[in-house]
Amino acid sequence: MGGNNFNRMHHKKVLSVVIPAYTEEQNIAFMYDAVLTSLQQIMGTYDYEMIFVNDGSKDSTWEEIEKLCAHDPRVLGLNLSRNFGKEIAITAGLEHASGDAVITLDADGQHPPERIPDFVQKWEEGYDIVYNQRPEIPDASFMKRFTSQCFYALFNAMSEFKLEPGATDYRLLDRAVVNAYLRFREKNRMYRGLIDWLGFNKTALVFDAKKRFNGNASYSYRKLLGLAINNLTSFSFFPLKFVGYIGSVIVSLGACILVLQMMDKIGLVHLGFSNLGIVVVINTIMIGIVLMSLGLIGLYIANIHEEVIGRPLYITKGRKNISQITPSHGR
Repeated sequence: MGGNNFNRMHHKKVLSVVIPAYTEEQNIAFMYDAVLTSLQQIMGTYDYEMIFVNDGSKDSTWEEIEKLCAHDPRVLGLNLSRNFGKEIAITAGLEHASGDAVITLDADGQHPPERIPDFVQKWEEGYDIVYNQRPEIPDASFMKRFTSQCFYALFNAMSEFKLEPGATDYRLLDRAVVNAYLRFREKNRMYRGLIDWLGFNKTALVFDAKKRFNGNASYSYRKLLGLAINNLTSFSFFPLKFVGYIGSVIVSLGACILVLQMMDKIGLVHLGFSNLGIVVVINTIMIGIVLMSLGLIGLYIANIHEEVIGRPLYITKGRKNISQITPSHGR
């Protein structure tokens, strides 16, 4: 399933470090050095492999990864044919990881690599999932903080299970967790949400993110909004139910208004209702409800369509130090 074959024959346990990268040409070398420095602290006990996944970058990110692969045979490179998104890039890295445990972190340096030994220590204590819970985001704008809080509040109110606010993709997963995760085949996915859905024995390491090595974040508000909508519709049917609730309330109010109108007509009350005005208001409200319903149903149908057409999760156009054998989906 990818990875270096010698790792499987090695007597040491293997740690796989998966690093998705999009337009990170300035940070690849820095990330490699930082991760390697951290791994050297535990190298006497563990072997390692680093898997860089280039998520269709338009800069020279892939060329920088190729240089590392030529320099260090334990660095594996996977070049996706286009930008499939971070969630899919992480999945691609997990599919090619051969480690007894897999650590996922971003390529920009905000997930501090020096904390890797702390993740490994918790794993040695018996935890299957070790994740970073981040109290604050350095230099984050008020809008980003506010929208993040709104997303978690809305998701946790709507979904059957809860997401922990501030939890990040900086995680260590035991091989059993990786195998279970690779059984998921949906394309609209949330890495953190699916890992939490799996259960297993987990614990958090609480520490702040660091500043990026170089450059600016590539995740725009448009991408974040799209990810939030996909996550909400993937993990909850509440939006559809909510529209039904709104429809029920509107129908009830309309019935009450109709009763008052009839009472006004027969002289039991004197409210001065206009027949045309009542009809216009009721029709307008009902049309709005119908349009909202169609929009939400359309989101779910779009997700169903994308899943059933059976397209692959991603396409690769280049590999370095990785077997050409197509990885299996779980072991």
